[in-house]
Amino acid sequence: MLLQIVSFEEDSAALEEGARHVREEVVPSIQGAEGLVAAYWAVDPQNGKRVSIMVWQSAEAAQAAMPSVVDAIKQRRKDAGRATPQASPTSVERFDIIAHV
Repeated sequence: MLLQIVSFEEDSAALEEGARHVREEVVPSIQGAEGLVAAYWAVDPQNGKRVSIMVWQSAEAAQAAMPSVVDAIKQRRKDAGRATPQASPTSVERFDIIAHV
């Protein structure tokens, strides 16, 4: 399995927009993606950080699913009249899972 952590460092307005983006655009677009085991999104408003944590069955599953997820997110943004692209992540890390409970 693959663990992916996507991190963002943002000011408070961008954190609020990022949280809205996750709830309204990302979650509905990624929900049910083939190969996705679990996903969590968290925010640390005091330090201006948010993270997306996803567990995939494999790196190949993530690579296969993400293009359609991204397309769905873009379509939701377009349908809502949002032309400005979302912030780029500060970092993206991938880890092979070696154990879990």
